[in-house]
This record gives sequence, structure tokens and C-alpha cells, in this order.
Amino acid sequence: MKIKKALVPVLLVFLFCALLLPAQAQEELSADRPDNSQGPGIISRGYVQLEAGYNYQKLNANIRTYAYPTALLRIGLLEGVELRVQGAVKDSVIENGTERHIKGWGPLSVGTKVRIWEEKGWRPEAALSAMLTLPLASEVFKPDNPEPQLGLGFSNALSEKLELTYTLGYGWTDGEPVRSYGANLTRQFIDKLMLYLEVFGSKEKSETAEHQADVGILYLVLPNLQFDVAAGRRLNKAAPHYFFTTGLAFRLPR
Repeated sequence: MKIKKALVPVLLVFLFCALLLPAQAQEELSADRPDNSQGPGIISRGYVQLEAGYNYQKLNANIRTYAYPTALLRIGLLEGVELRVQGAVKDSVIENGTERHIKGWGPLSVGTKVRIWEEKGWRPEAALSAMLTLPLASEVFKPDNPEPQLGLGFSNALSEKLELTYTLGYGWTDGEPVRSYGANLTRQFIDKLMLYLEVFGSKEKSETAEHQADVGILYLVLPNLQFDVAAGRRLNKAAPHYFFTTGLAFRLPR
């Protein structure tokens, strides 16, 4: 499996900007990729962060999907409040003796994440996210109507180098309600390297629940640039067979 050529310019721009801009004393970079258990971390006021990558998924014996690049723009509006804009270019490959490619822009989503409270003792840090998927996409990927997505994210620092993140979500896909969950355990090994283990899943109305697990590595290349890679597989037959993702998170200094 080869990373699509369309992603290479994006990666080069990330690296060039990170090297060009001066490093500043600032808070630790926290990204919402590549894991699915997006925690309560929020971009501080005045910061702008872009998270982008490549995603490959084998849904079943006949269908593979690609997204390159997936992109999430996060802007710190106020302390504890961020603006979020998300989208992707998609390419689905269907194999039935021959290959047929379906390409186009995926739906655009806009929304926010708001901190509910800070961590205190055993009380986890918590945040509420609200996104609206708009019918702005290539015809093959466009939803019929706007679809809201809500999520509650929590995190507990179990020790200086070990953190538990868990989320609950509720939204709509193709007009049907979908419930979701995710939980991951992240361990810092050295100052710049972290490893996480995760389980996540979703349940659409009248459909069998899908459960998956993955493992990922996060490496802080520079104070404002993080590289990631992750891979996962299904835990039950209803879920996609497996997936692979890699990408970068880059924050502009204030």
C-alpha cells in the first residue's frame, strides 16, 4: 500500500512552515488525530492548528476506501472555546473482478469544542464538541441534509506519563441516529515519543454494532509539529477489516 502522491505536497508544506517559523515557549501541543477517542483538549485563544493525514481502510472483501488528505482546522477563539472545520478528499475503490474508482470531496463539517471543567483529583477534564456535517461535497459523498454530531470527551492523568481518554458520541449518518464510544490509554516513553492503545465503536439504528481496536505512535518532531502513525483492525465481523493512517499536526505560533 503506497501513500498517495497528492499527500506529499501537504507534508512538505507542514515541514517547511514548522522549520521556518521561530520556536516559542508555549504549551504542549495536543492533537485530535490519529485516535478516534478525541479527548477534551482545546486550542488556546489566539492559536491556529492544522491536522492532516492519509487514511486507508478495507471495509470488506470488495471495498477499500482512501482519504487524502483528511484535514481538521482548529482555531482558539476564547479560553476554553475553539472553532473547528473538517473535510477530506475521498477515493473509494470497489473490487469485483475489475476496479472502479469513485473520487471526490467529502462533506465539510463545521463546529466547536467547549471546555466544561478542568481536571481536579479523580474528576476528569471534560469538554463538549458539536459539529454539523453540511451537504457541501461531491455528489457521490454528499448527505441529503445537514447532520449534527455531538461528543463528550474526558481525560484522567493516571500518572505523570500515563493518561486515560474516553468519549461518548451521538449523531446522524444518512438520516439515521448513530451512537459511538472510544477509549485509549496513552503512555509517554521519552520526552517526544508516545504510544497509545485504543478501542472504539459505533452503533447505527437497526444495524449491528461495530467494534475496532488500534495502536498508534506520536512523535513530537518540533515543539509545534507532531508526526503520527496508527493501524487497527476489527473486533467483530460487522466492523471494517482493518485500517492504516498517518499524518501531521502543526500549530502556528502566536
